[in-house]
Amino acid sequence: MRINNYRSLALCLTVLAGLAFAFSDQWPALLKNNPPANTVVKEGLSIALAIDPVQAGKSPVAGLHEGQPARLQFTVLDTSGKEPVKGLHPAVWLDRENPQEQNLSCKDRINSYLQSQLAFQPEVNLNSYFVLTLNNKASISVIDPINGFGGSKLITRIKLNSPGADWVLSKDQKKLYVATPLSREVAIIDTDTWKTTAFLPFDAAPTRLALQPDGHYLWVGLEAADNKSSAGVSAVDTEKAQAAASIATGKGRHEFAFNADSRTAYVSNADDQTVTVIDIARLSSHKAIKSEARPAALAFSTLSKTLYAATENGRLLVIDADGQAGMPIETGKPLKALRFSPDGRWGFALSQTDNKVFIIDASLNRLAQTVEVGAAPDQITFTDHYAYIRSTGNETVSLVQLDALARNTPAAVSTFPGGQAAPGSSGLLADAIVPTPERNAVVVANPADKSVYYYTEGMAAPMGNFENFGLNPMAVMVVNRSLQETAPGVYTGTAQLPPAGRYSVSVLLDNPTVYHCFAADIAPDPELAKADGQPVKVEYLLNSKEVPVGKSVPIRVKIHHAAQDSVNDLQLLIVRVPGLWQQRLLAKPLGGGQYQADITPQETGVYQVFIQSPSLSLTFEQQPMLIFRAVRPAIATAQIKE
Repeated sequence: MRINNYRSLALCLTVLAGLAFAFSDQWPALLKNNPPANTVVKEGLSIALAIDPVQAGKSPVAGLHEGQPARLQFTVLDTSGKEPVKGLHPAVWLDRENPQEQNLSCKDRINSYLQSQLAFQPEVNLNSYFVLTLNNKASISVIDPINGFGGSKLITRIKLNSPGADWVLSKDQKKLYVATPLSREVAIIDTDTWKTTAFLPFDAAPTRLALQPDGHYLWVGLEAADNKSSAGVSAVDTEKAQAAASIATGKGRHEFAFNADSRTAYVSNADDQTVTVIDIARLSSHKAIKSEARPAALAFSTLSKTLYAATENGRLLVIDADGQAGMPIETGKPLKALRFSPDGRWGFALSQTDNKVFIIDASLNRLAQTVEVGAAPDQITFTDHYAYIRSTGNETVSLVQLDALARNTPAAVSTFPGGQAAPGSSGLLADAIVPTPERNAVVVANPADKSVYYYTEGMAAPMGNFENFGLNPMAVMVVNRSLQETAPGVYTGTAQLPPAGRYSVSVLLDNPTVYHCFAADIAPDPELAKADGQPVKVEYLLNSKEVPVGKSVPIRVKIHHAAQDSVNDLQLLIVRVPGLWQQRLLAKPLGGGQYQADITPQETGVYQVFIQSPSLSLTFEQQPMLIFRAVRPAIATAQIKE
């Protein structure tokens, strides 16, 4: 849903003396550069924070500077045993410290973000994500589902050389790989800049993509145009961004699966009715297993360490770690898709022609249950507690509770509408339904509605939708910007540093509950100052986040720019959220770089203010926004700065 090299100022990682686990060789340097004042001990946990620049090919610059990308890293230890605490989900925000809020406690500050996200939105939210859609035309939409003008916001649209058929995200979510069969290439997209960095050409059409678990090779399924040549697959070295090997496996469409340690790849060859077993270390075919029907999908169970291949005659091939075929599982119905739950126990095989899901118990290697779902199901995805099955013959999305399967009770199927119309069969291989980072919600692409729907578990219908601005979203993906556990007890995220100033870095842990606010100083960017004398900076001079309804509110903006103190084209866009009301005002120059426009809010609610100035090359989307809430005068908590 951004970073460079400077000396950590007020926020630095404090390392306890003698600590020696995964990064023991790095601790001396970290101790030297990070004073021990930024560790806090609460609720039996020791929490240390570092903000460090990320190298991007530039010379080191001392300190944290605005506009630069930086890495935030939290190290959480159990104070009783000095062991790393794993499996946490830290929520983190950066917001400028306001002298008017000196009495605001850290807990109240964080609760304001949680309870009133629009009215008290921080400068940097490290708990956000982006929704991407693979469109019917040769493009990808990048949507911010939260921080828009009263709803979802189109960040950018990435052009491709031909329509995409499949895509996959790198392990660190920094690179997006997109297969475009008509132009016979795989596009590589940088998700920090949303720019295409390379196009990898192939002799045949790439249709299916898969990344092996360790991320070292991207596997590309190739299909010959004449459907006679044995195009096979290609293994792309993701570090070098070039093909490492081409392997002839067989004709037809290819599906991929891998064992957990990335030593073995499995490739189906639909027209040859085979499954090829590949030794990844040697990048060579080990053996081919013959099937009585075309293999439609592959899935590897991490629990049983077994590969399952769903075929079009209703049989599930069972292939062990040595590549030996065992006793197959019979369903009696043609199969379309196959996936396993995150724990590797429950396999869901879909019959699109019979509207059924066959649930496999990998611990016993048998068919456990069969359930009816919506018309023409084609895809499965999982959250922590549910399996989701999308239908193409109607708008229904079916849910199956995973906990019920473990209790050996009949699976209850619930449903919700994934749109207003049946999405229909797109013919694409990429997912049209995926979980969100919260792991208790999904987003569903519905090309018939030209929308992506957001559904939270426990609701009868989607909570809302993200417009795709006139294009048909054929597939959907989520790029997570929240902190990730990069090592035991170490949680890391990246962010573009906001404008210079003193900031509160607020962190919330949920189990146990810990609130804490660190402090950080961000300096002006010397490179910008060098290049332009002084960068353009925008400052809103509104002293309160709550203003009275029905009274004129002077909104002042200060522009810090050496070249021009006064311009006549500074425009304010005021948007009321939620709703469609908006107003554009031309700001009056006051001198000294200050401008003013007056607004009289007629209704209570949250308002967002954006500015633009063609002469200063400022656009609404590039600059920070001001957010305030209009309330009844009796409950207004502060006076507007006159």
